Amino acid sequence: MKIVIVGAGVVGLHLAKTLSWDGHEVSVIDNNQKLVDRASSNFDVMAIRGNGTSVGTLIQAGVKKADLLIAVTSVDEVNIVACMLARELGSPTLIARVRNQEFSGDDVPVNLSNLGITQIIHPELEAAKEVEKLIRYQHAIDLVECAGGKMILAGFRIESDSPIIGKPLHSLTPAYPDFAMRLVAISRQGKTVIPFGDDRIEDADTVYIIAHSEDLEKIFSFAGHPHPISHDVMILGGDLVGRLVAQRLEQDKSFNIKLIESDPVKSREAAQMLRNTTVIRGDEELDVDLMVLEGIDSMGVFAALSDDDENNIVTSLFARHLKVKRTITLISKPDYFPIARAIGLDTTVNELLLTSDAILKHIMGSRILAISTLRGINAEIVEYRVGSSSKTAGRRLRDITFPQGSLIGAIEHEGIVSVAVGDSKIVAGDTVVTFCVPEAVSKLEKLLR
Repeated sequence: MKIVIVGAGVVGLHLAKTLSWDGHEVSVIDNNQKLVDRASSNFDVMAIRGNGTSVGTLIQAGVKKADLLIAVTSVDEVNIVACMLARELGSPTLIARVRNQEFSGDDVPVNLSNLGITQIIHPELEAAKEVEKLIRYQHAIDLVECAGGKMILAGFRIESDSPIIGKPLHSLTPAYPDFAMRLVAISRQGKTVIPFGDDRIEDADTVYIIAHSEDLEKIFSFAGHPHPISHDVMILGGDLVGRLVAQRLEQDKSFNIKLIESDPVKSREAAQMLRNTTVIRGDEELDVDLMVLEGIDSMGVFAALSDDDENNIVTSLFARHLKVKRTITLISKPDYFPIARAIGLDTTVNELLLTSDAILKHIMGSRILAISTLRGINAEIVEYRVGSSSKTAGRRLRDITFPQGSLIGAIEHEGIVSVAVGDSKIVAGDTVVTFCVPEAVSKLEKLLR
């Protein structure tokens, strides 16, 4: 497939990497020469310096023959205009990243779908959904719904009192016969480990397990997290992400929510938008002091969701110092991604990668049904549909040689989802939920198609 990407920031480069690895012909446009050079030197793409609203630049990138244009610059208007021009030049499918929520309301004067835009992705909404999920499942560092929500992949830290420490993986299934699970990865001292049956879990490991959604609480218990979640939540930041998270949590009356915002306009907007949240206007220089006055030490969850990465990081570390059990930190700057876990941050949310994943889920096609990037580990969860000519069809997993850095976590057959084991058989038309490092995605897709 021929794909043109307008914008070579974090989202654009992540899309270029994934789509080029999957064998697509990708062109990238950006007016920043450094980003253009980074794209061309790191990925198998055609990178062009130029403006996405220039007809000449779009034609140079091959938009006339493109199957798809993705506009993911930081400016809504550029993304919208690029899509409109691409439609006139013949591109049939158009995806735009749009931050302004006014474009998605029911009573907007201009409906973007009427302009030919196939899919609109809202970064703040994607981030808010992720934060809400992490608040509701407070023991998890990472959560990915698979197979239409029937299965879930959960990443969580092993506590010192967990009964599974030191046990080989092959002993876990007989030890816990009342639910099915598969441990697909271990993050240990910053390294990603693809485990085998004789590997053992160590204290402070972060493990990633696929299981049925209804068994998630049982898994948390044997990992050393038997306690119920806290419903006392403090949100720092009255920007759109913070407001959306509070609004979504308000639908559950059991949550007690406090939102702190120092900007008078944003705090007023939050107070007008929210009905069951205590909105507190702070002082820009005294966020930490105000957090203490408002009882942060008694909170179960602290979510730093402002538009200032440095402020989010510092306040989250302060909350960790005060023993708040769950901290969630919104980070946008790529330079902070690799050091987040090392400096003691509990869980981070990156709206740019969430945006990229949302776009990939829409465009990966009939065989690749979904793809999600995991936090804190160099791996992805990818759902494939097994093709009729696949070499894996009709064979048991133990008899198949999978690409290095990949494994099957679950199989959906005729609507029934089961955790994958060595005797599991793959049938053409099945959906398989796989865990794999990024470079194995295209190899696995070729094996399964």
